[in-house]
Amino acid sequence: MEEDFLKLDAFLAKYDKFVISTHESPDWDGLGGEIAMIELLRKLGKKPIIVNSDPVPDNFLFLDMEQDIHVMDGTYDLPDDIDEYAQFVLDTNDYDNIGAAAYNALKDRVREVFIIDHHEGDGGGTGSNIIKADASSVCEIMYHIIEHYGRQFTLRAAQAIFGGIVFDTGSFKYPKTTPETFRIAAHLVELGVTPFFIHEQIYEQNALTSFELRGRILSSMQVLHGGRMIVLKLTPDMLKETGAAFSEGEPAINLPLTVKGVVASILVKQDFEGPVKVSMRTKGDLDVAKIAIDNGGGGHKNAAGFKSKLSFEETYEQAIRNLEPLFK
Repeated sequence: MEEDFLKLDAFLAKYDKFVISTHESPDWDGLGGEIAMIELLRKLGKKPIIVNSDPVPDNFLFLDMEQDIHVMDGTYDLPDDIDEYAQFVLDTNDYDNIGAAAYNALKDRVREVFIIDHHEGDGGGTGSNIIKADASSVCEIMYHIIEHYGRQFTLRAAQAIFGGIVFDTGSFKYPKTTPETFRIAAHLVELGVTPFFIHEQIYEQNALTSFELRGRILSSMQVLHGGRMIVLKLTPDMLKETGAAFSEGEPAINLPLTVKGVVASILVKQDFEGPVKVSMRTKGDLDVAKIAIDNGGGGHKNAAGFKSKLSFEETYEQAIRNLEPLFK
């Protein structure tokens, strides 16, 4: 990563003020990367802020007791000198994917953008970037960045990075989990991270409404290709009926892959506002990254997604057709 570090060194040398953002519907990897980055930038004597489009999930809030993460929801005003800020975008290589609120507020005002990501893609021509598609998570990359600058890990940063790695590796089971991933995790535990506590925060803090929502999502199940693919729906009506948050339904994409013989899972989803989205998960050699990229999205070989301009039902049928060639 030496060449990457040289690009990052040059970027940091040019500016003193930085805004940090991650993708819409932020998850533990993007948020963990943001916390690690803001901790590092402060240690480097910089002036950082975090600005996202969407709220922080409740189970991550214990890592933001300082309320560093600001949301462009009408209650937060950007600093008057935002034109003096450069921007880090984490856990997506598509600048548009930071969400409409942050995108519209920042795209014509920040001085330069630096992307740090681990998904397939090239950064969309935004300029400097570190994109390591073989990394388990953006938090794994952030670990190496903090090491590069020789700064001590705060417990907050260590917990954030560990949580991001756990989330994006599916508790160390996804294909991009490497010996290096375990080495990093071990070091973070040596620094004071408690694995059980982090796992509990990620997976065992769900509201009853999320359980009810999961039931409705599973009731929409369609089984295809001789039981090898399952397609699910997450609709605004389901959210209204249960009172659950949209983010509580998104993990349902992983449930079909726990069924013997299922190698592909699709979740077609829509919040009360916003576009219809498609999430895809697969096992083995079934590559959905290209499908996502062809539809304007991105991701990994076995985990990818995209937004659709079609109606919900049209998107649903299109998503099924998109994966049909994988089963021929």
